[in-house]
Amino acid sequence: MSARVRVLSVFHEIGWAGDESRMLSMSRTLDRERFEHMAIRILDLPENATVAGFSDREKQCLDMGLELRKLALEVPERDGKMRGFPASIYGKTRIFRIAGRLARFVRQRRVDIIDARTAASFVGVLAGKMTGTPTCVTYYHGPSRWKETSWPWTTRLAMRLADRVLTDSEMRANEFRAQLRGREHKVIAIPNGIPQPQSAYTRDEARKLFGLPEDPLVQVVGQIGRLIESKGQAVLLRAARKILDAHPEVAFLIVGYADDPHYREILDRLARDLGVEDRVRIASYPGAIGDVWRAIDIHAHVSLFDSQPISIIEGMSLGKPAVVTSVGGIPEMVEHGKTGLIVPPGDSDILSSSVLELLNNQPLAKKLGQAARERYEQRHRPEMMTHALERVFLDMMRQEAAEKVES
Repeated sequence: MSARVRVLSVFHEIGWAGDESRMLSMSRTLDRERFEHMAIRILDLPENATVAGFSDREKQCLDMGLELRKLALEVPERDGKMRGFPASIYGKTRIFRIAGRLARFVRQRRVDIIDARTAASFVGVLAGKMTGTPTCVTYYHGPSRWKETSWPWTTRLAMRLADRVLTDSEMRANEFRAQLRGREHKVIAIPNGIPQPQSAYTRDEARKLFGLPEDPLVQVVGQIGRLIESKGQAVLLRAARKILDAHPEVAFLIVGYADDPHYREILDRLARDLGVEDRVRIASYPGAIGDVWRAIDIHAHVSLFDSQPISIIEGMSLGKPAVVTSVGGIPEMVEHGKTGLIVPPGDSDILSSSVLELLNNQPLAKKLGQAARERYEQRHRPEMMTHALERVFLDMMRQEAAEKVES
């Protein structure tokens, strides 16, 4: 063991999902007297990296001083299209070769802990077994994953082989424990902790940046998250039509990168069909996320499936009144009527009425926002999450040392 514990975070690619935000928050707040941190991605960036924002995210990592390496493995193609991950690296003839390359890196850098994330978890666990390095895996989705009914075999095996299984909500942790009978102790829920977003822009400047109305009386309802079906942006657009019918002085801002550019086209077409395109802005933004938040008055997080969304925590830190859905671990974060309003997923009628309640009742909106800010201070500051992760890493090191003594 080195003087400082060397932690290696392993990703299949570095994009704009919440897991990368969680990792960056951890890296910023690690105790540098006790820990070193680096990250590695397995795959080369796909051709649509600019569209998906991968290159922007990598730049953000490098700008904050994170050492970011890559194994530079090409993504296999089928019929001219990039194959879905993790199938792209988990072919029977490739998986041990990939894990072997990662294991060589682990040995070269004398890594103490492998922190294997989501789709890269299986490769990370294999490299850990090859090198005798303690390994934790991080997952946010269980057998109820969006439009999936069962886990991939790689996920099931990685969870069983890993020394620890980490997630961000007790709801999800209980799903994992149910799959690990007799090994439930390995599963640990550590709530996300994210720094308060910052911006150099004023509210008016941020609105201008996104082409929003500059009239200060216009309230902006915003959603931040990847442009994917499970985030529910289409539900928000349907609610927008109903909200505007009752309260015309409203605009909508939807910000995120599209994993599939066709979904962005679907949203644009839906906005036109609903007749709300002149009051809706859909954008991908590579700058500081605080610039987006500066333009938003009311946060709407309308996921159909989720765990513990980063954007909800960011909104809480800024005291934004919010309407959120009752999926995954969100009810662990937001208390209905006290720190926000919770609505069922997929119901644009209830969503619209809840947003209208905040638009028409400014004292209530202010009260919910202030309480959300207090909840953030109590539970979701970044150092809280990082200290919990540090304890897990140190416990893994102690366990490894004890096992070596026994053997």
